[in-house]
Amino acid sequence: MADESKARGTAVRATAEGSWLKFADTLLGPGTDGFAARVAGAAGTVEVRLGSPTGTLAGTAHFEGTSSPYAYETVKAPLTTAAKGRRDVYLVLHGDLRLSTFSLR
Repeated sequence: MADESKARGTAVRATAEGSWLKFADTLLGPGTDGFAARVAGAAGTVEVRLGSPTGTLAGTAHFEGTSSPYAYETVKAPLTTAAKGRRDVYLVLHGDLRLSTFSLR
């Protein structure tokens, strides 16, 4: 866990290359075709993977980085058609970045 800002909030931060978050038994409806996340820090990517941290790659959001770990930007990525039904969803973080919020839409 990391501070989202100096005043309040919580974010997650990759502690090692390829750190991941698991969201078990996530229902991805027929209209789920995109991913958005608020990230800050160094340049990197957030991968959306299905089934395991090395499972099917459903989408990748690329992040150019910000000048501060407290300056968040929204990154987006389309999701493949594999992102349907009940699946374990993994967000795999590459780079020294912080993730504040995300949505599958």
